[in-house]
Amino acid sequence: MTSRIWPRPRLASFLTFLAVAASLQVGRAADAEYKPAGQHFLADIGSNTTACPDDLVVRTSLFTYQGAVSDETPTVRQFLGIPFAEPPVGPLRFRPPVTKRPLADGAVVDATKYGSYCFQHDNGVRTFYAERAGHAMPEDLEASEDCLTLDVWTARHGCDGPPTKKAVLIWIHGGALMTGGSASPYMRGNRLVARFPDDVVVVSINYRLNIFGFPRAGALDGRHLNPAFLDVRMAVQWVYNNIGHFGGDPNRMVLFGNSAGGSHVDKYAYAWAHDPLVQGYICMSGQGEFTADPRDVSNFTYVAAQVGCASDTDDYDAEFQCMQNVPAPTIMAVLNGYDSRQHGGRVLGFQPQSDNETSFGNYTDLQVRGLYSRLPTVIGNVDNEMASLYYPWTGEPPDQETLDLLSGLFVCPAAVAAKARQVYGAGHHPTWRYRYFGVFPNMNPLPWMRAYHGSEFPMVFGTADTFGGPNTPAQDALSAYMQTAWVAFAKDPQKGLLDLGWPLYVEDEATLVRLGHPDVAAPAAFDLVQGDTYDGLCPYVMANLGDVVKRAMPP
Repeated sequence: MTSRIWPRPRLASFLTFLAVAASLQVGRAADAEYKPAGQHFLADIGSNTTACPDDLVVRTSLFTYQGAVSDETPTVRQFLGIPFAEPPVGPLRFRPPVTKRPLADGAVVDATKYGSYCFQHDNGVRTFYAERAGHAMPEDLEASEDCLTLDVWTARHGCDGPPTKKAVLIWIHGGALMTGGSASPYMRGNRLVARFPDDVVVVSINYRLNIFGFPRAGALDGRHLNPAFLDVRMAVQWVYNNIGHFGGDPNRMVLFGNSAGGSHVDKYAYAWAHDPLVQGYICMSGQGEFTADPRDVSNFTYVAAQVGCASDTDDYDAEFQCMQNVPAPTIMAVLNGYDSRQHGGRVLGFQPQSDNETSFGNYTDLQVRGLYSRLPTVIGNVDNEMASLYYPWTGEPPDQETLDLLSGLFVCPAAVAAKARQVYGAGHHPTWRYRYFGVFPNMNPLPWMRAYHGSEFPMVFGTADTFGGPNTPAQDALSAYMQTAWVAFAKDPQKGLLDLGWPLYVEDEATLVRLGHPDVAAPAAFDLVQGDTYDGLCPYVMANLGDVVKRAMPP
C-alpha cells in the first residue's frame, strides 16, 4: 500500500462547477407534491393505539412546541419549522446566526407545518432534475430569509414517555449550496422513523444559501465568511441541547448529508475538531476539502452595483450596510436574471471561502496534524454521478468516457478523503466506503443513467416511490437494508456497520461495499471489491482538476 495522497488543489472553479452543475432544485414543479406510499408500507408499520395525546406537546427549558401526527405514518409525530435562530434580516443579514430568543409570555411555538425555505438561486440551466425529477419545495411554502428552522420526526409513545433515548440522524440537504430545503418530499424523515420507532429520531435542518449563506463581501475582511456553515453548527447545538425532550439521545448523534450536504458534513469535522457534539459522519456524494480565494469579492460588488449599492471609493463597509437593507427579492432577481453568456462566461457564484474558522486552505496539513474530529465516518458515491448533471439535458446519453471522467469530480475527492483517513487516522477512527448501483423503474426513467447523483438518498429515507410510482420488491428490500445500515451506524458508529459485515476501508483490500450491484444476488445485500476499484482516473482528475471542471461547465 502506498501512503501518497493525490494533490488537493485550491480551485474555485470546482466549487463553481458544483454551484452550476449540481443544483437539485430549479424552481417549483407542479407535480412535486408529496405522494403517499403504497398501502403495503403503512401496513408493515402498523399503528400505535396506546400513544399519549400529550406527546404532541414538548416542553424544553425555554420553549413549548406544538407538534402533529404524521398523516402518512400515524405512529410518528412531527415537529416542523422549529426556529433555531433569529431571522437573519437587516443587520443580521450576511452575519453569523443569532440564537432564537424566547417568545413573549411563554407563547407556544406552532410546529405543525414546515417553515419557509431559504431563497433559491435558479440558474436556468436545463438539468435532469429540472426536466424530469424535480426537487421543488411544496407549493404552499414560500421563500424567505426567515428560514433558519429544523424539523424533527420521532415515534409516538405512551403517557409514561419513551422507554429509552434513541440515536439521532441529523440530515443536511444538498443543492449546490444554491437551492434545497428540509421540506423536500424526497427527504422527509417520517418513514425512516416509522420503520425504526425504537431506534432513531430524524432531524432535518435548513441553512442559508447562495449569496446569503456565502456572501464573499469585502467588508467581512476574512472573518465569518461562511454564515451557512455557522447556521448548521447552531442547528446542531439546538439538537444537542433539546433533542432529549423529543426522545433522542444527545450523546448518539450522527450528521449525514448528500452532495452539498455531504460537503457540509465533511467541513464540519474540521471546523469543530475539538467540540463536534456528534459521534459520527456520513458523506454521500459530497466532500468539502476544497476552498475558494477569500479575497475574491467581485461577485458581491457586482450584485451591489446592480441594486444601487455601488461605492465609487471601494468603501466595502458602506456597500455591505447598503446591501443589508435591500429587499431580498431584489437581490435574488439579480442572481436569477444573470446570464453568464453575456458576461464572457463568468459565473455569478457564491461558494465557501477559506476563513480558517469553517473552511480551510490546507486540509492535508490538518489531517497530518490530526486537527479534525477523528470520528467514525462513512464515505460514499453512486455509480454514474454525472449522468444527471451534464448539460444541456437532452435525455440522450452522452459519451460514457466523458461521463466517467466528469464523475471523477465526485468520486476522486471521496477517494482522497477515504485514503487520507486510512493513512493519517489509522488506529484512531474507523472509516467505511460504499458505492451505490441501484437502478429501478421509478427512479431511472432512462436506464442508461444507471445510479446517478442523488439517487441513493431516497432509498435511505424510504421515499423512492414518490418519484415515479411504486417500488419493486427488490427495491423495497435494498431500501430496507440501506435504512438498516444507516440506523445501525447512528446507534453505534464504532461497531454498527462491522456487525453488518462492512469491513473497515483499506485501499488495496476488498473493503469497498457495493450496494445494489447487479452481481449481488438475493438474499445478499452487498458485495465487496478492492477499495480503489473505481478510482483509476483519479490521479489524472486530481492533477488536472481545472481542465476537468472546464469540460463540465456549460457553454
